[in-house]
Amino acid sequence: MEEYPNHNDKTQTHVILTKGTMVTHYRIIEKIGAGGMGEVYLAEDTRLIRNVALKFLSPYLCQDKDFRSRFTREAQAAAKLDHPNIVTIHEVSEFQGRPFFAMQYIEGQSTRECIESGVRSSGQVVDFVIQICDGLRAAHHSGIIHRDIKPANILIGRDGRPKLLDFGLAMVEGSEKLTKPGSIAGTVGYLAPEILKGKQADQRTDIFSLGVVIYELFTGQQPFRRGSEAATINAILNETPEPLGADVPVGLQKIVDKTLDKNPVTRYQHIDDLLTDLSQVKHDTHSPWIGGWSKVPPTSLRRIRLYPKLVGSLALVVLLMLWYSGKGRDVFYWLGFGGVPNTIHLAVLPFTNIGGTASSQAFCDGLLETLTSKLTLLEQYQGPLWVVPASEVREVEIASPSGARRAFGATLAVTGSFQYLDSSVRLTLNLVDTKTDRQLRSSIIDDSMISLSALQDSTMIKLVRMLEVELQPKDFHLLTEGGTNVPEAYNLYLQGRGYLQRFQKVENIDTAIVMFQNAVAKDPQYALAYAGLGEAYWRKYEVYGDQRALDLSIYNSQHAVELNDQLTPVYITLGLVHSGTGRYEQAIEDFGNALTLDSVSHRALRGLATVYESLGRLDSAESIYRRVVELKPDYWSGNLDLGFFYVTQGRREDALDQARKVQELEPDGFVAWNNLGALYYYLDLWSDARAMWERSLEIEPNYGAYSNLGSIHYMEGRYVDAAYMCEQALEANDRDYLVWGNLASAYYWIAGKRQKSLATYRRAIQMAEEQRNLHPQELTILSALAEYYAAIKDTTKALSFAQEAISIAPNDVEVMITMGLVNEWLGKRDAALNWVTEALQHGYELKYVESLPIFQQLLTDPRLHDLLETTRDEPHYDSGDVK
Repeated sequence: MEEYPNHNDKTQTHVILTKGTMVTHYRIIEKIGAGGMGEVYLAEDTRLIRNVALKFLSPYLCQDKDFRSRFTREAQAAAKLDHPNIVTIHEVSEFQGRPFFAMQYIEGQSTRECIESGVRSSGQVVDFVIQICDGLRAAHHSGIIHRDIKPANILIGRDGRPKLLDFGLAMVEGSEKLTKPGSIAGTVGYLAPEILKGKQADQRTDIFSLGVVIYELFTGQQPFRRGSEAATINAILNETPEPLGADVPVGLQKIVDKTLDKNPVTRYQHIDDLLTDLSQVKHDTHSPWIGGWSKVPPTSLRRIRLYPKLVGSLALVVLLMLWYSGKGRDVFYWLGFGGVPNTIHLAVLPFTNIGGTASSQAFCDGLLETLTSKLTLLEQYQGPLWVVPASEVREVEIASPSGARRAFGATLAVTGSFQYLDSSVRLTLNLVDTKTDRQLRSSIIDDSMISLSALQDSTMIKLVRMLEVELQPKDFHLLTEGGTNVPEAYNLYLQGRGYLQRFQKVENIDTAIVMFQNAVAKDPQYALAYAGLGEAYWRKYEVYGDQRALDLSIYNSQHAVELNDQLTPVYITLGLVHSGTGRYEQAIEDFGNALTLDSVSHRALRGLATVYESLGRLDSAESIYRRVVELKPDYWSGNLDLGFFYVTQGRREDALDQARKVQELEPDGFVAWNNLGALYYYLDLWSDARAMWERSLEIEPNYGAYSNLGSIHYMEGRYVDAAYMCEQALEANDRDYLVWGNLASAYYWIAGKRQKSLATYRRAIQMAEEQRNLHPQELTILSALAEYYAAIKDTTKALSFAQEAISIAPNDVEVMITMGLVNEWLGKRDAALNWVTEALQHGYELKYVESLPIFQQLLTDPRLHDLLETTRDEPHYDSGDVK
């Protein structure tokens, strides 16, 4: 019998694994695979009576104690992954001194076998690769780097679903190297160049390996494989692969080139970006991945002969005529001749943080925020220009130019990367056409740490030139106003801005405050840093009700104005502070000062309109909303703002008119259609709202549309459809307790889903309780917790949260309806009737009560009609008494 030495005692042996060997409760059936680092066995799980695959660390590696401990730790991390495109790991353990893990056994074939089986449909391959990317994204988001992506490690089950395996030897990103010095983990033909040079693995190395697989799927050949290992390594380091061929989908060659870029800095930085581009290619293909490969040969294209001289001459004449008519710039742009179009819808996307540290990430986030704010000032110089607010880019988590087009209808995007070098910084800027993903302009800015404070100025000048915006020299001061000449102060300011973007967490606000305080300590004349302090303290007051923070917000904002009275953002912050605390006349003055500096500032105009609404000066509010529309007639957002204003004033036909104008603009972004759906919803046109949200999904599957459709299906009594939409929403974003609660409610009314409903309610409760710790008096959270606890029949907690909510807002009709829901859930019909009656008497609409299934029996109770009649002219029900 073959024996292997034990890592602790050279006299001990490892028993070779043969058929029938018991490994804890697993019975070995046969050996089904082996590689340089492990062996795989088919085994029977004698407890659960199912087949599993057992992967053992190779015997010779068991001798290294450090390797063993890291393997176990990282295999346990991989076991946490739960994704349909990743083989499930059931258990991590050890047998006879050999670490192993038990994983899902897939009956099917490897991708290697599929590649060797014949010709493939392009549509199938793209869909297949997208599924692999989905699995790899789940791993990367959990900090797991695979390190051995290759066809043999992608299995295809009988259902046709590809699954990644071999995560047991993956590494946790940021941990120590798993391999010993001088050794390389992975398969040579699929290794990224930097790995061959001894660098650490990261997400980009997995992306390179995946690029090799994609190339192989389309061509049947490995791009770098040569006659020897040394020649293969040389090809990876120095040679460019042959093109894929003429019959691949449009855009795919560029994607593969970017995955196989030898420089990790210019390769895809994140799998999400690769997924976005592949999804765009998928729109041009129509064959879903259903398992195996199609034998249909590639489609041949008919070519139509043109007469280039005649066509070219006519085209040139037309283009020149259009150019001199003022429209040629757009025409040249759309025909692919380069340049920037006259109409610019611009999004600044998150910068790639090459350094990888938390401070450099905050710097990148702050740079995004400040550049977007400064670029917004250009709107007053270039009529058909609008800039997507940084907050909206963050909210929908857009990271690619094509994603910006699908989200906002952006025609151009600014992308870039930031890197701290030994004694300097490097900022790379790219101006990208979002429709073609073609780079129109690019610039690299290198600044020494000594002159870091000049980075923003030089960056703005570069961007103005990229966008071909004509500014007079006297106007450049607006783009550089309020800055500092102290490099460290600028560094701290940008980090503060970065942390402040995520103000939902109090620790981020506090960190931002510290950064801004340190910045003004370095430069007491730094007006923008004081403005940052004012905004940070305002966020702290707004979210957490800290009264001292309010006073500090006003003090620091006013001090910023004293230092420099030419800063539009400072006046806007003061306007928000004053309007948020009921000081409306001061807010009007603040927003007016902001508009004096920037007459087209959307934030200032919207803020001013809101103040006029609060004061009941509705004509003035409408005038401001109309001014926004006139300033940017092609920007759907202004029309929607005006439409929502009309809704609040009960002007139904005027609101419908604005909705129709938005549809006439045919916005390209899914965000616009989501908002349009909300407008129709508030106009009680539910079928139109549903159509808008479905249109949003056609552009891009997105969380907002799924969530909205889930809500409306629920209100229409379509609980199966509602549950499906909520499930899809949670796949995109599983952090919202309200969607978990909606899903639980939908399950509750589906036959056979009652137990699943209760478990889902508990998940919603757990997440809502976490939010309550941050926002203890938030009515939405308290009301949700009251309803969820009532649904699982926890009477004490349900009534406790309900009492707390109604004590905070005794006249809030939504809270009254929550009181009715809670009591109806708990079987307290009399109290439920009283609360529903109270809400209806206060203006809550009956149709919304009718849409809630829990109230269906209550609505048939004759006492409801009697109560509505008898209380019509009587004092309202005592809102402080919870029954």
